[in-house]
Amino acid sequence: MTRIVEVRIAELFVGNEEHTIVTNGVGSCIVVLLYDPIMKIGGLAHAILPRKTEARYPTIEFAAHSMDAGKRFVKFADEAVGLLVDDIESLGGKRARMIAKLVGGARMFSLLEADKYGIGYHNTEAARAELARFGIPIETEVTGGTVGRNVRFDLATGIAEVITKV
Repeated sequence: MTRIVEVRIAELFVGNEEHTIVTNGVGSCIVVLLYDPIMKIGGLAHAILPRKTEARYPTIEFAAHSMDAGKRFVKFADEAVGLLVDDIESLGGKRARMIAKLVGGARMFSLLEADKYGIGYHNTEAARAELARFGIPIETEVTGGTVGRNVRFDLATGIAEVITKV
């Protein structure tokens, strides 16, 4: 029986073929999905900012008891990739077999952003760069635009269903 796990903004979850991971309200955030198709182990991270090293504000850490079982706090796209890789490997996955999918990175607040590209673009670029650093290929991207999305990631099949919200 499939267990559905909901990942909220700034959370990460890794599981096996018994899990389907869902996240909703993906706008300028970037959702990084990693998957080892042989072991059927994967994870989803819903990151809100590009890089930890560029953070202008202090990181707010969540207390362990405030998170659902098996979830971790993750705020930055670059940090999310490394945490996903580590957690998937801890369950028996291999980095050499991992594939990535990216969802989000939309330009949701064009009138409010001084940057001509917007935070969504920078979130996507940070995730791409970190995946390249780890040598993990991006199989699919549904990024950019000006719409929100919901994601459903079935770890039994490796299929990510993306629903556009207009």
